[in-house]
Amino acid sequence: MAGIAAALGISAADADDLALLAGLYAAAVAFLLLAYVLAGYVWVERHSVRYTTAKGEQRMSGFWGEFVLVTACALVVAVALIFTSVDLTDLVAAHRMAIGVGFVATFLIYLIYAFSVVSDAKKDGKDAAYLAHLRNAYISYACYAVIFFACGAVVVALLGFEFVADRADFDAQARVVLHTLDQAQAAALDPARDAAGRVNASLAYVEDANGGVAMATNLLQDQMNPTFLFAACVFFVNILIVATPIKYAFLNNATTITHVTTGVAIAGILLIGLLIYFGSYSVLIEHALAALRPLRPNPALGEWEATQRYNEIVVELSARRNLLGFAGAMGGAGSGLALFAAAIQFGVDRATKSDK
Repeated sequence: MAGIAAALGISAADADDLALLAGLYAAAVAFLLLAYVLAGYVWVERHSVRYTTAKGEQRMSGFWGEFVLVTACALVVAVALIFTSVDLTDLVAAHRMAIGVGFVATFLIYLIYAFSVVSDAKKDGKDAAYLAHLRNAYISYACYAVIFFACGAVVVALLGFEFVADRADFDAQARVVLHTLDQAQAAALDPARDAAGRVNASLAYVEDANGGVAMATNLLQDQMNPTFLFAACVFFVNILIVATPIKYAFLNNATTITHVTTGVAIAGILLIGLLIYFGSYSVLIEHALAALRPLRPNPALGEWEATQRYNEIVVELSARRNLLGFAGAMGGAGSGLALFAAAIQFGVDRATKSDK
């Protein structure tokens, strides 16, 4: 396994995480298949995937629709594992008790829902064989559902821990920037230099600090990219649900699911973006601008190049300070993919509505 991972350019930690994910995926598929086997004829009508051919409407087991969905969701988790630095196996080992409680609680909640469905079927006058099929199927399906929702929780946890780790990296870089600006202020008051020398020495530190701000901005982009990529994956999965026959495998309208998950993905991007902007980005820019104000070169010295460069840096930082500048700074490959996927989903939603 380690040799295959190395050949694919995957680290040993990521290989362990992907192996754990593969185990969960295999268990989920096994429980899903067992549920459809136990359900037998009961789920044929309720969860069949319908599609049209030259021979007319055809049906296949809803298992295949849900199999495609769980596979797509497993790929979403794999993307989150690869594009975050959090070690899933260590995370599970450190929080195994809480994870176990979460599994049991989710299983019990789903069983309550399942037995309510069985109870409703009994009230509708279904016979004992029908009820037995339905009950047995939902017990197995509950195990599948627990794993399915656990994978969703894993993605949220990975993004959350990655956010905290990236925030620490940004804070470390921000401290470097502010320390450099302190050095710039000290150079501006250095009695061992003449006036022009103080200006040039101070500006050298300012240039270094400006480069540090750019590096800090790149760290923030790295902080946003996993969220953008996760959102893009959610959009593509939703397209699968809305635009393919898979939607017939679900009892409720699939578009409701897509609207909820799309809203969650967009809200997640906005929330993370606002947290980064108000908690990190704007704070650094404001402190940098405040430190630059007393460092403005005196035009009377005739050091016009220093004055010009100082003004360029101040204007550049001021432009970055507002939300529009922040949005532009955060634009990267992840955001482009998310926007592309969102545009496709919007088009698909419009097309499916116009067909109704």
